[in-house]
Amino acid sequence: MRALGIAVVVLCSLMACDPVSAPIIDAGPTDGPTVDVPADCEQRSCSATADGCCPTGCNANVDPDCAARCGNGVVEGAETCDPVGTCPTACPQEGCALRTLANPGTCTAACVDNGTQTQCVLGVDGCCPAGCTPANDTDCAAVCGNGTIEAGETCDPLASCPTDCPPQGCQLFTLSQPGTCRADCLPAGLQTACQNDDGCCPGGCNATNDSDCQPACGNGVVEAGETCDPLGSCPTDCPALGCQLRTLQGAGTCAAACVDDGEQTACVGGDLCCPAGCDATTDSDCAAGCGNGVVEPGETCDPVASCPTDCPPQGCTLYSLSGGGTCQAACEASGTQTMCANGDGCCPAGCNALNDADCGATCGNDVVEPGETCDPPGSCVCPQEPFTCYTTTGSAGTCDLQCHVPVQACGTGDDCCAFDGTAGCSSGTDGECAGGGWRSLRWPQDVSYTSAQCTTIPVSGLVVGGSYVFTTCVPPGVMRGTGDPVISSVTDSAGTSYNITNDDCGDATALVNLAGWDCQNTGAALRMSCASPSPGGFRIRDPNAFVLFVKICPFAGTAFGTAPFHVWFNAPAAPHPG
Repeated sequence: MRALGIAVVVLCSLMACDPVSAPIIDAGPTDGPTVDVPADCEQRSCSATADGCCPTGCNANVDPDCAARCGNGVVEGAETCDPVGTCPTACPQEGCALRTLANPGTCTAACVDNGTQTQCVLGVDGCCPAGCTPANDTDCAAVCGNGTIEAGETCDPLASCPTDCPPQGCQLFTLSQPGTCRADCLPAGLQTACQNDDGCCPGGCNATNDSDCQPACGNGVVEAGETCDPLGSCPTDCPALGCQLRTLQGAGTCAAACVDDGEQTACVGGDLCCPAGCDATTDSDCAAGCGNGVVEPGETCDPVASCPTDCPPQGCTLYSLSGGGTCQAACEASGTQTMCANGDGCCPAGCNALNDADCGATCGNDVVEPGETCDPPGSCVCPQEPFTCYTTTGSAGTCDLQCHVPVQACGTGDDCCAFDGTAGCSSGTDGECAGGGWRSLRWPQDVSYTSAQCTTIPVSGLVVGGSYVFTTCVPPGVMRGTGDPVISSVTDSAGTSYNITNDDCGDATALVNLAGWDCQNTGAALRMSCASPSPGGFRIRDPNAFVLFVKICPFAGTAFGTAPFHVWFNAPAAPHPG
């Protein structure tokens, strides 16, 4: 059996360190009683549970039956180091903490606290005790904010330290370590930019781009107080500018200038001046001035009020206004009128008096115009006139031929004894009249046409050369007839038939109408007849014609009625029933 808990010293330097035979110096008293070691202990493995056996190669960290052994190279139990060669032999201070060595030369050797450094030391000891400063302790760092500028500081307190570094003249500065007590302005080159109010005028700058520079005559830049730069660009004489006369001031300097020296007043051509009161007719330098009352070159009128505002045509030539509202206003020919328009003084080709009042009637243009009765002349033909007391006027050659023109004037040679609206013509005023004037008489019996049979009225007492008119019309105040009578034929006792029949006496130039008689029936319709419907009736030419037979029929054989029967005559004696 082996007793545990006895300290031994291993003398590895004098004998072999065999695990079995080497002497062991125990670290100290064991915690338990001496136990017997089983006989088979060496054949066992390290066990984490107590079995009373600590096999070779095991230690207290892996087998509770093993005791810590200094020198086995394993730090066990209360050991701080193992082997002893690894254990501390001295304890230098750490910062301001002082230390001392406990259990030297054992596997429990350790450095333990031994107070605090309090003295200020001008040497490196890693400690800056309270109250020490860099001035009396090398390990003390400068303290920013203590109001003392210490080693490595440029300022203290922090509020006194620079926060920016403005340039000084043209010298630029940059801020180093801003926000610390080592803040400092360090040189950072020279200003090269042209900037106002920085106290610097760098090379290449001038008074126009840097207010810190002074004007310099000759630098090629026109600066404040200068009018020119370089001198070679400065004026040496001052010709007039238009009407402004000028003189030179500051000659030979960069302030040389031409200043006003009165104005030109004379009207002189070629001096580039048009003084007041001059115009383009007196001074070639003057431009035409519309409104000055003088018609100058390039103008057509002046003032504007005298200029045309519209351009009416002249005859058939059209004009348009050019330059309206200016002194160049003018009427310019712009073509020929082609439209037919009244009142423009033009009769364009193709127009006539019907569609253009400016055209006169032109015989032969195939248009019947005012004053004409026919056109072309070949169409101017009058049919055979069936009644007497009608004539023609004008001619085909002048396109004013008029047919069926009533003769209403007394005179010889027209084969008519006309009724002129009063008593008419007589044998004393008209060679074709046989009586002393036109008279009328009412036949003793009214004519009746009450059946389809016609009524024939014989009229006697005729005179050769006498003129006669038969009618169913009535003078004013006499009752109108009824129905619609038609004088269908007039023949004489010699067998001559007179082409003088008439239905409704609608010709306004018929004698009864000229006399103001009424040719309407009781129904206010124009239905009464007259023969002849002319202003002079018809003449008896055959000496054998003693009786005229007047045949009156109802219109269409049905318009029955009765009406007074009147005879107008211009003869020496009145006719009578025969």
